[in-house]
Amino acid sequence: MGKFPFIVTMLFFLFGCTNESIHMPNDYPKQKSDVINTHGSIENIEQLDQFVNHVKSEKNAEVRIVHYTIEGDPILLDLAYDGKIIQAKYDNTLDQFGVGKIDKYSCESISKIETETKTSYELDCGGQQEEILHFDYDTEQQDKFDFHLKYGFNKKNEVDTVNQKLIKDLQNGEIVAVSDFQFGRNELNQIYKAMILANFFAEKKLTTSCNKEPHESYDLTVWINGGERHFEWSECDKSKHGLQMKKMKNDIIQVIQENETYKSLPPVKGSYE
Repeated sequence: MGKFPFIVTMLFFLFGCTNESIHMPNDYPKQKSDVINTHGSIENIEQLDQFVNHVKSEKNAEVRIVHYTIEGDPILLDLAYDGKIIQAKYDNTLDQFGVGKIDKYSCESISKIETETKTSYELDCGGQQEEILHFDYDTEQQDKFDFHLKYGFNKKNEVDTVNQKLIKDLQNGEIVAVSDFQFGRNELNQIYKAMILANFFAEKKLTTSCNKEPHESYDLTVWINGGERHFEWSECDKSKHGLQMKKMKNDIIQVIQENETYKSLPPVKGSYE
């Protein structure tokens, strides 16, 4: 076992028909900048990415990672970089089943490692690599992963992996439909990763209202293992959750538009603007 006796893991394969709120203890004052992992639901991963970038640029930076146990207790990992060394403080004193101690370590660097199926964050502490957080997006490891996305003006564009359907709106009154449409495995992994980074397992406050005409709207249903999640929002939603979903939508559409079948379709011929 390394210096940190836990690995902050995103256990998405455990996700079933659970849409209930995750228990969050009241005795920990959650901060907006905390990177939080709660039983497979992650928030603010961009804060950790920013910390990694600051270390690479030799800029002072701090970040806190909060990992919640199954019982709902927080385990804290504070990282502080002074331009030379990363000071790491591991604190499990709030974990009722932990050993109740604070450990401190000095580390030389931090790295983000991405593959086609996994992203991990590792500290280099005296030549020893310590994984402090990782998340997987290998769809082959899931019992089921399907989604139905409707997007664009009047949501006329569609991708439906359940019925293997692809619809492109040419914006001149015509649409083009493809049956037996399928993504490759790596494409599905990229889409799953985009959803994970948007923390789509968490409850979200989104709005479909928009004072702009015409405007783009989005409707997304995801089936993962035994669970189902559904979201609707518009391009006018500038809330934190709306911006998360916007980035996710953009990443998914990029995968769609780079698909060879999609690229073979006729180009958009009109405009709603």
